[in-house]
Amino acid sequence: MDGQSKMGAIVTDGLGKRPWRKRPSTILWVLSLGQLITWGLVYYTFPLFVAPMEKELGWSRNELYGALSGGLLVAGLCSIPVGAWIDRGHGRVLMTGGSLLAAILMFAWSRTQSLPVFYVIWLGLGACQSVTLYEPAFAVITRVFGPRYRQAILVMTFVGGLASTFGIPFSQFLIERIEWRPTLVVLAGINLAVAVCIHWLFVPGPAEEAVPIAHVPPAAAGTSRKSPLAVAVRMPAFWGLVVAFAGYGLAFSAMSFHLIPLLEERRVSIGVVMAIIALIGPMQVVGRVLLMAGQRHITTIQLGALIYFAFPISMAMLASGIREVYALILFAIVYGVANGLVTILRGMAVPEFIGPEGYGVVTGALTMPTNMMRAAGPLMASLAWSLFGGYTPVLWGLAAIMLAAAAGFAAAAMFSKRQSPYPAV
Repeated sequence: MDGQSKMGAIVTDGLGKRPWRKRPSTILWVLSLGQLITWGLVYYTFPLFVAPMEKELGWSRNELYGALSGGLLVAGLCSIPVGAWIDRGHGRVLMTGGSLLAAILMFAWSRTQSLPVFYVIWLGLGACQSVTLYEPAFAVITRVFGPRYRQAILVMTFVGGLASTFGIPFSQFLIERIEWRPTLVVLAGINLAVAVCIHWLFVPGPAEEAVPIAHVPPAAAGTSRKSPLAVAVRMPAFWGLVVAFAGYGLAFSAMSFHLIPLLEERRVSIGVVMAIIALIGPMQVVGRVLLMAGQRHITTIQLGALIYFAFPISMAMLASGIREVYALILFAIVYGVANGLVTILRGMAVPEFIGPEGYGVVTGALTMPTNMMRAAGPLMASLAWSLFGGYTPVLWGLAAIMLAAAAGFAAAAMFSKRQSPYPAV
C-alpha cells in the first residue's frame, strides 16, 4: 500500500457502528485542527508582540524573552506527569483544561501593565502548552490508533505543519489593524472555542480503552514488571535521543522567536519577512507529503540522517549573511522541510528505538529536556545577540549545536539495533 493509500485508510477506517464523534478518523482530523490553531496562535505568535510591547511598556527584549523561556521551562517540567496521565486515559481533561487556561491567560496578557504579572502569565502558558501541543496529542492518537499510529501521526503533522503559515500572518493582520491588546482578546476567544468544541467534545476519556501498539508479554509469576520509564532510561538509545531532540529544541525555539528580528536587523522588508515565515509552514507540509509518498522506501534511521544533515546547513546559510529573496527562499525550503520531518521523527522514534510500552510517559521523559532547551533557546539567543552585537555568531553557534544533536541521533540509531526489551512493532 503506498503513502496516499495508507492515508486514505487512516481517515476512513474505524467507521463501523461507532458514533461519528468517537470514530478514530474524526478524532484524528479534529485534533489535528486543534494542533493547527494552538501551535499557530499560542506558540508561534510571541515575536509579533515583542516590538509593540517594547514600545508601549518600555520593557527590554531580554526581559520579554525571559518570560517566554520561563514558560517553556514549565512546559518541560510538566511533560513526564502529563504523559503518565494521558497513558491512563485523562487526555480529555488535560487538553480541555490547557486550552481553557490558555484563553484566560491570553486575556490577562491583553490587560497586563506589570512585568512580574507578565512572567506569571507566561509560566501558566507554559503549563498550557505541555498539555495541548504535539506530544500529548501524539499520546492520545497512539491510544486511539494502536499499531496504525505512524500513519495517524503523519496526518496530524501534515495539518499542524501549516500552523505558522496560519497563525503568524493572521495575528500580524490583527495587530496592524486593532493593536496588540485587542488581538490577544481575539486569540483568547479562539482558544476558548478550541477547549470546548475540540478537546472536550472529541478527545477520548478514560472509559475508552486504548488500542495496544504491540503485544507485550506479561511478567512471570512472582516477579514485578519494571515501569516503562525505568526500562527506557537504562537504554543508551534513550540518551542518544535526549541529545538529538534537546539540541533540536534549543535551535528550533531560538529560530522560531528570533527569525523575524534577525531579518529585520538585516533590513529585509516586512513583506518579504512575512512571506519567508509563511513559506516555512507549507515546506513542512511538503516534507510530510514526500514522506507519505516514499515511506515504504525510507527507514526511521535514514529519515533522521536526512533531517540532521539539513539543519546545520540551514543554520550555516543564515550565518553566512544572506538577505536576498531567493537565498532566503532556499533557506525556508531546507529549514521548513527538515522541521516538518523532525516532528514525525519524534513521534516514531520512541516505539521503534526504545519500545511501545508506556508511550506517553517515555515520550514525556524525552520531552522534558527538549522543552528545557526550548526554554533556554530564546533567552540564550537574546543574550548572545546582546553580547556579540548581532545575530551572525548566534547562528554559527546554533549550527554547532545541531551537529552535536546529529551525533546524538547517530548514537541512538546505533544502540537501538543492539538491544530492545520489547518485541518489534
